[in-house]
Amino acid sequence: MGFSSASQDYVQAHREQIDKALDISSQLQELLNGGKVSDALRRSNPELVAYVELVERYASSFKEAVALVGTLGIDDVGVLARLEQNSRLLHDTLQLSASSELMISYREMQSVEKEYLSNRQEDKIQAVYEAVERLRQGIQQAPQLNATQKAAAWEYLNAYELAIREIINLDAQIRSKISTFDEQAASVSTKVIGLANADVQRSRLEIARTSTLATVLQAMTVLTAVLLSGVIANIFATALKNLQAEQEKSERLLLNIFPEAIAHRLKQEQRTIAENFADVTVLFADIVGFTELSARISPTDVVELLNQIFSAFDRLADRHGLEKIKTIGDAYMVVGGLPMPSEDHAEAIAEMALDMLEEMTCLSTKIGEALSTSRPQHYTIRIGINTGPVVAGVIGTKKFIYDLWGDTVNIASRMESQGIAGCIQVTGATYERLRHKYQFQERGTIQVKGKGEMKSFLLKGRHQDDSP
Repeated sequence: MGFSSASQDYVQAHREQIDKALDISSQLQELLNGGKVSDALRRSNPELVAYVELVERYASSFKEAVALVGTLGIDDVGVLARLEQNSRLLHDTLQLSASSELMISYREMQSVEKEYLSNRQEDKIQAVYEAVERLRQGIQQAPQLNATQKAAAWEYLNAYELAIREIINLDAQIRSKISTFDEQAASVSTKVIGLANADVQRSRLEIARTSTLATVLQAMTVLTAVLLSGVIANIFATALKNLQAEQEKSERLLLNIFPEAIAHRLKQEQRTIAENFADVTVLFADIVGFTELSARISPTDVVELLNQIFSAFDRLADRHGLEKIKTIGDAYMVVGGLPMPSEDHAEAIAEMALDMLEEMTCLSTKIGEALSTSRPQHYTIRIGINTGPVVAGVIGTKKFIYDLWGDTVNIASRMESQGIAGCIQVTGATYERLRHKYQFQERGTIQVKGKGEMKSFLLKGRHQDDSP
């Protein structure tokens, strides 16, 4: 359609100028990055420092213009691609009418579009709008189109017009940016010439190399052609696709490590994340006899066993709206009530604990068969739960981790380590939150390091009225 042919014709006609502009741009970048000026010289020569800052501002304006061209797009991305797509759909719809008048209006609109896209002259903008309006009136009055075809034609024409308006708006922004770095380029050239004259005695060769930048001002019109021809847009569009794929990959990795709310804050470059949560419930689970089992099976089987069990626990955590914190060897830690506070965190943890015991019963047979152990093996877990305040935050400089601290965490860990295989041991704090909805058995008191004797309870199941 108009855009494709206009773009190809323009690039073909200006290939030599485009290559020259790209070469000048490369020289500029090489001089900026090549360390031609020592740090000591930069500090001792204020004029040179001012020049470097000027070039950096110029480079920034150039990048902003390229970003706008990326939005404008080329090929199968950007506004230009949307324009071509709707133009094609409109063409196919109008052909169904077999109306020569409509096709003439359509071709006139295409001709005006191509003329504008070829040279981006502002005086052609009104002609584009008028051609669109003539075709719209023709569609409205065409007896050859039924109601459905008219609706489709209007839809494609409206989308086409919207794309045209976006292109014209982007062109205006690009022209503004180009005007800005035209002025900056003039300042760069003036500054370069001044520096060269001042340094003539010190290094004629350096002057000769640096003076190349004085041609930047004359090259700006050529650089404009590069931007509007779509060459840079094509490169930028490819970069956009690659960047988007990498961003999506990084997003998935980040969400695998941190809670979603914490990941969002890290992306906002919040350096320190540490919060107090007054009321959460922490669960620890440990696979009973795993250390002995791992000594009898291959490392591959060890990893496969843990993967099956912990993957099942991950699914349960998602189901109950809980936050997995970490795994340590064959231990699993999960919490309810953070990073988003909730009223039912103790109930959610209790439900997960009961489901974990059921899951281990189901997994035990499957894992035993898969590992082909010499004798039947029943795999089970110990679970410890406690409710109370914690501190949560992100630690580390390379391998970040979101973790919890406080007595609540330590006591939950003690509830697990001093628990009973196949049972769920909870503290009095958790018991008080759950005793009206769940069945408990009082275990008595246990010795907790740093806390002395503490009363504990075994969670046995749900009350009949509260069974899901």
